[in-house]
Amino acid sequence: MNAFALEAEGISKFFPGVKALDNVSLRVRPGTVHALMGENGAGKSTLMKCLIGIYRPDKGSIRVKGEPVEFTDTMDALRSGISMIHQELNLVPHMTVAENIWLGREPMKYGFVDHGQLTRQTQALLDKLNIRLTADRLVG
Repeated sequence: MNAFALEAEGISKFFPGVKALDNVSLRVRPGTVHALMGENGAGKSTLMKCLIGIYRPDKGSIRVKGEPVEFTDTMDALRSGISMIHQELNLVPHMTVAENIWLGREPMKYGFVDHGQLTRQTQALLDKLNIRLTADRLVG
């Protein structure tokens, strides 16, 4: 079994007149939490967009559980367990903690939001991260 859930090796991304990423590598072990920090314009968002299929890297490779991947869009990445929560400082006050966390990516059943699964998944995640919130509580 591969020791890394996600590996990005030598990722480079260029835009006209800008070298946004230059030979960036990242390894993430299963069950770990990471923070990607840096100044504005450092390439954090560009790297994440490469990892989730919004941008295609100009150079480098991405592997998930040891297998090479080339995501064509964010849903493709999500099926492999990779997603990004974009920085959003505003919450929807008339929605629950769970609904705010999964906004736009809610589990569906028969074409409708599966609120039971939404709440269970969220509470399990909150408990795992030792965050003392109740998934079905309104945030407002």
